[in-house]
Amino acid sequence: MRAVVTGGAGFIGSHLIEALVVRGDDVLCIERPGATQGWLGEQPIEFAPIGIESVDALQRALDGAQVVFHLAALTEARTPEAFYAVNTEGTYRVLQAAARLGEHAPRVILLSSLAALGPCRNGEPLSPDSVPCPLSHYGQSKLLAETMVHAFGDRVPATVLRFPSVYGPRERGVLKFFQMVHRGFAVSIGRWDREVSMLYVQDAVQALLGAASSPRAAGRTYCVAHPDPVTWARFADAAGQAMGRMPLRLSVPVPVARAVAVAAEGVSRLRHQAAILNRERVRELIQARWVCDPSRAVAELDFRPRFAVERGAAEAVAWYRKEGWL
Repeated sequence: MRAVVTGGAGFIGSHLIEALVVRGDDVLCIERPGATQGWLGEQPIEFAPIGIESVDALQRALDGAQVVFHLAALTEARTPEAFYAVNTEGTYRVLQAAARLGEHAPRVILLSSLAALGPCRNGEPLSPDSVPCPLSHYGQSKLLAETMVHAFGDRVPATVLRFPSVYGPRERGVLKFFQMVHRGFAVSIGRWDREVSMLYVQDAVQALLGAASSPRAAGRTYCVAHPDPVTWARFADAAGQAMGRMPLRLSVPVPVARAVAVAAEGVSRLRHQAAILNRERVRELIQARWVCDPSRAVAELDFRPRFAVERGAAEAVAWYRKEGWL
């Protein structure tokens, strides 16, 4: 099968491409101009640093493909406009390029986010049919990307996968949390009993492959996560168990976190960089429950997650140590 992966040199994309190569697929990785192959340097694939700005270039790249995994996105940005330029308008261009291929249009798998839905309301788990209420420009940009998929539904067979936080080897965001635990402490904003869904990267790859092969998935939206939600306290303990140490748990009061976020935004503006911690991110982090129901993915994508948080944390820690990241 001919598969195209946008953003394929990144964390999730590189794991996906490795799985595609193992099963014998012909793979093209699309990355932004100037990007390197990174983790894919040894893989027998085509690499095209053409970005997702030109519909003509994308059409040529997608011609002959059976499936396109659209993973390219911004999770951090200097301005709100940048989220929409990449996450929303970029998705539009990928779909437009696929639609130009007419009856040979490939199936498009859009990697979206639970941020497009917002947190749980009234304690109910998030589902594909939940009313969206995103809290951030990132979440809004992903929700609008999903509307692009629906707009092209009569021309491009497409599937939307909403992922929670994905962790595992090569990931650098959650790595910061593991590094804290390695030093003997862990920091949370607000309460430690906040509950979230999580997804280990190998389970994420399984869901992506399932969405591409399932005849039922075209035109459908799925929430994808391990069915066992975790508290941040449990995640900290799982990381500690993997490292042989139990971290001291510290809580940053929400008003203090908001003040720090304002300061971080100011510094980032002066440096012309994206703020890793900002007020929108704090607002998302302090929600009591951000849990989804993956039952539709289990039923229709043959999604069988194998990595509960204790196993996933142990696998991640082992890799980080092997690579000298911990």
